[in-house]
Amino acid sequence: MNEFGLIIIGGGAGAFAAAIKANQLEAKTLLVNKGLPLGGTCVNVGCVPSKTLLWAGEVMHQAKSHGIPGIDIEVKNFDFAKVVQHELDLVAKLRAGKYEKVLNGLENVTHIEGKASFVSPNEIEASGQKYQAKKFIIAAVQQQLYHPLRYYLLQVKHQIPKC
Repeated sequence: MNEFGLIIIGGGAGAFAAAIKANQLEAKTLLVNKGLPLGGTCVNVGCVPSKTLLWAGEVMHQAKSHGIPGIDIEVKNFDFAKVVQHELDLVAKLRAGKYEKVLNGLENVTHIEGKASFVSPNEIEASGQKYQAKKFIIAAVQQQLYHPLRYYLLQVKHQIPKC
């Protein structure tokens, strides 16, 4: 049986903050991640890629519509594939430098890729192995429900009795 003081489920910023603190406290820690690569939503598919692409659009817009008399700027080329490749390279660089490198330096933290499922209050199963801990932190991504039922439930939530 694999025993840890703490098991963290997730691989984004919240999970990493917890892993870094646990390492500082010398707690034997397991970090279990599945889904998005290390770095979570912000680095991989959220803030970083979207802001990089938005910045490229802003530069294009400013070049064409800056509104300063006497300055005429011509955009000679727009290679969207190169812009996207730049965004992908930036994401990979940040993931490697801010997450993978940091994780490798945490001597008290073990990382595995796999879906964690609770089998008891103090035990999970991930990647075909069982792991025990006294404490758990669930720092996994929360997916929103985009469904007409969600909007209906929001409209009638005052009718739903509180438990």
